[in-house]
Amino acid sequence: MRPVHLLPARYRPARASGDRPGIGYAAIAALAVLLLMVLGYVVTNNGIKDAHQKTADAQAEQQAAEAKIGQLQAYGDFASLRTSREAAVRGVASLRFDYERLMREMALVLPHNTYLTTFSAAPVGGTASSSGATGTGPTVTVAGCAPSHEGVATAVVRLRKLHNITDVTLINSTKAATSGGTSGASGCPTQFGATLTFQAETATTAPAAVPARLGGGQ
Repeated sequence: MRPVHLLPARYRPARASGDRPGIGYAAIAALAVLLLMVLGYVVTNNGIKDAHQKTADAQAEQQAAEAKIGQLQAYGDFASLRTSREAAVRGVASLRFDYERLMREMALVLPHNTYLTTFSAAPVGGTASSSGATGTGPTVTVAGCAPSHEGVATAVVRLRKLHNITDVTLINSTKAATSGGTSGASGCPTQFGATLTFQAETATTAPAAVPARLGGGQ
């Protein structure tokens, strides 16, 4: 038969903890959970602080890089300006015409009894850009003196042999009136005028031999 304790609970004597199995383990488990929570809070808080610090460092590096880019931008602009200026100079140089060669060739191709009295040239036309130069050569207007109309025709034919020439247009050929067996007061039997049209100079990839008709050896 099970005994019955008739005393109220507050008057009963306290029992040792060992009489209540599992209480100690529950306390340890609660402390362990609490410790894990504190540890998780600390780790999370440290991770947040570390992320904030890395973000601040990255922003500082970005600002420093942007400041350095701003300082170096002037050099980049100068390099770009230099490139465009060099391209423009090369384009202008490619539009130039070799007038010195033209004068030497003209002195060689004209017949010995024919000479020029006037020589004028219009500027070379065209445009220059970074991608290259496009244009046309100059238009040269000449006037001269020949012994006859046949001499004028010979001069026109020979002028067609000039370098880079595309067309020779005879403007006029006038024979001077004779008086007393002499030609006009200017001493020119036949005056003529012509227009010479040239194409733009092209850069040579290799030096070519000068033809014999222009004073060369070939």
